[in-house]
Amino acid sequence: MLKTLIAFVIAVVAGAIVGSIIQTQFNLAALIELSVPVSFDVRISTIIHDLIHFSPIFAVLLACVLVVALPIAAFCSRKLGGSERWWFISSGFFGLLCCFVIVNYVAPMPTLIAATRSWTGLGAMALTGAFAGWIFDRLWHPMPRELAEPLV
Repeated sequence: MLKTLIAFVIAVVAGAIVGSIIQTQFNLAALIELSVPVSFDVRISTIIHDLIHFSPIFAVLLACVLVVALPIAAFCSRKLGGSERWWFISSGFFGLLCCFVIVNYVAPMPTLIAATRSWTGLGAMALTGAFAGWIFDRLWHPMPRELAEPLV
């Protein structure tokens, strides 16, 4: 149980860090399109600011998604077969994708996370859920089951 909890926490933190950096880049790209100059120093300070202020919020969203998606993925892997790793990756991606659609629908502003306004940004942010699912699997099962079981 402790191994599962540690894998879960690390997956959420890693996903939140990567997601925060991705959304920062999309936001800065939107500013550059508006002819706002963005120096390297501004880019770095914005990344740090978003890591401190945005990543905890994103971590909560990601944790809520994964606490539902990962057990469903494990269940589907057992019942439907297939690689558990791909179930975790897929559930992280589609779970976060659904979360963004729902959150953006109920948020009072046009979107909660500006990077999810475009299909590219939505896909990139949802990929952080896939990344978190992959991290969880790699930490929970460091070696694929196919290699862990002896060939007899």
